[in-house]
Amino acid sequence: MEALDKYFQTASAAGCPRPQMELFLKANYVAYPWQLLFHAKARAADQPGGPTKIGLGGARGPGKSHAIFGQVTIDDCQRVAGLKFLFLRQTAKAGKESMEDLVIKVLANRVPHDFSSSTIKFPNGSRVVMGGFKDEKDIDKYVGIEYDGIAIEEINQLSEKKVDMLLGSMRTTKEGWRPRLYASFNPGGKGHGYVKKTFVVPHKRGIEQATAFIPANFRQNPALNKEYIDYLVGLKGQLGMAWRDGDFDIMAGAFFPEWNEKIHVCQEFLIPKEWKRITFMDYGHGAQTALYWAAIAPDGKMYVYRELYRAGLNFSALADEFIAMTPPTEVIDYLVADPSIWSVKGENTAGLSGAKIFADRYKEVAKKEITMVRANNDRQNGWSAVREYLSPFAENGVMKAKLQVFPCCTDLIRVFPDMIHDENNPEDMDSDEEDHALDSLRYGIMSKPEPYPPQAPPIEEEKPLYPDIGY
Repeated sequence: MEALDKYFQTASAAGCPRPQMELFLKANYVAYPWQLLFHAKARAADQPGGPTKIGLGGARGPGKSHAIFGQVTIDDCQRVAGLKFLFLRQTAKAGKESMEDLVIKVLANRVPHDFSSSTIKFPNGSRVVMGGFKDEKDIDKYVGIEYDGIAIEEINQLSEKKVDMLLGSMRTTKEGWRPRLYASFNPGGKGHGYVKKTFVVPHKRGIEQATAFIPANFRQNPALNKEYIDYLVGLKGQLGMAWRDGDFDIMAGAFFPEWNEKIHVCQEFLIPKEWKRITFMDYGHGAQTALYWAAIAPDGKMYVYRELYRAGLNFSALADEFIAMTPPTEVIDYLVADPSIWSVKGENTAGLSGAKIFADRYKEVAKKEITMVRANNDRQNGWSAVREYLSPFAENGVMKAKLQVFPCCTDLIRVFPDMIHDENNPEDMDSDEEDHALDSLRYGIMSKPEPYPPQAPPIEEEKPLYPDIGY
């Protein structure tokens, strides 16, 4: 009884209501202290303003699967009749066997249920659809079906696009119930960037609103076997920092491991007017348009100093934004852009390319012409060129690189560390990721920008020794 009282005190301090704990005890489910924090957030999701996306874990081994499955089956599906939950897990082994293992561990004979055909049914009409995915294509069969809630294990293995498609299926008519997502994850994978910006960063900054993140690692799981603990402790380098420590600031398999904010992000300064200035752009209408201004210093360094990153702009509106963001005193040498905008398709209705619409609008509003250059779209050599600009070197005892980015270019800085390799082509970046900013940068670098040649000092005319006689 003393241990039970202490357990209830811990649960109460975490925010778990008594009815929830009674359901857990009835099922003989005992949660670890960190898991109780998750269960409390799950109940908070019932309230207006509570989190509707709850993530947990970060590292490997704390018991993420057990906690999520317990919340869905022992609490949510018991207290709300007729609930329909989708529970997705990445299946490394046979999908049905993987799911059966979890059902036996958590429910066993303590919670009345029927498990057949990958569906768990409860006496009150609630059910859990158990799904598995080996890759993103397997997700499509779940899209478009209505679910009251969705739980996704290893959500970091799915791209943001696929997650958004799934969340579009989440809606309810159940009174007193708000649809919610439960997600577990580790660093790495297609969804590393999505997970980091959605859960990890708001938690670190203390600005969580619609989301909640409960971090945990193997040290918070007293039931973990010694052999697996030894394995995690022995991991070296980035993989150890990711799997053992749940460090989202690094990522094993990053496409640009050279990127380092301490080296590549510089203090803003007033750029000398005699430096060459160029712009580069990756256009997207439904997706983001990434447009950047850069100055080329006399020593060849590229300073990216201004950013336009926005969706929904047609070419005329984009030209207007470009003009508004470029002071009249700035002389832009050229704009290099994705060659696809020179094709006659998409938004135009008069047989005009996007490049033509942009250039005509620019001339109309700015009263001058702009030089537009078709980008070299060789991706493999382009990424190699970007890496050359990222390569660090010592300059006056300080590590520098040929690429320098002003802090105001927040989206370029944000996406750089999150890009991963294409699993089918390791030499290329995964195009399912948010690659617009880096595609734009690649166009700029592949244009091989050179600084203006140094101006020769003016030649002074020889003065006559005897000006009166011109000698």
